[in-house]
Amino acid sequence: MTAEQSCLLKSVHDLAREQYVMILSDECEVVLKDIFEKYSPKSVLEIGTAIGYSSSIMALTSDCVIDTIEKDESRIERATQLWRSLGVESRIKVYCGDSDELLPSVIAGKTYDFVFIDGSKSAYRRQLELLLPNIAKDGIILCDDVLYLGLVKGDDYPPHKHRTIVRNMREFLASVEDNEELELQLFEEGNGIAVIKKIRNKR
Repeated sequence: MTAEQSCLLKSVHDLAREQYVMILSDECEVVLKDIFEKYSPKSVLEIGTAIGYSSSIMALTSDCVIDTIEKDESRIERATQLWRSLGVESRIKVYCGDSDELLPSVIAGKTYDFVFIDGSKSAYRRQLELLLPNIAKDGIILCDDVLYLGLVKGDDYPPHKHRTIVRNMREFLASVEDNEELELQLFEEGNGIAVIKKIRNKR
């Protein structure tokens, strides 16, 4: 990553924070960069493009090819402008629409060695279950915001307005822990980060 690219990304990051645009947490960014520096993934799927910040980091940290899904057309436009400015647009294919609806056709016939899930929290479990056959052995799945305001860990009864998301996230993490194909590493920094490794293929 050049100094110019780094400066551009910082300005995008700072503007997103000012405008309350949901990009990955700073803590998750550290984990993401560490994974890419260690493993240099080649085939990547991202659920939740937002304005293209995280996909830009991935594209600049390795020579990967990225599929990314986003339902907000205005955010896709901002993301595309960013990728073009950084010179990574040719390696990123964006799909516009609801991730649940698009996912089966996007992943058909493909194998990914890295997946970043940062979309609808209620969809994490069903999307991971759908994706598993298309994730390579030793592939990594990174999920942000899995502890959701600190309400997911433990058995406390969450406030009514957060109940559905908290229940879904608890079920998601439990399903990962119970799946013998997967290995979970959970970080409590930020809003909670899950690093999931596919250690074996389903028998």
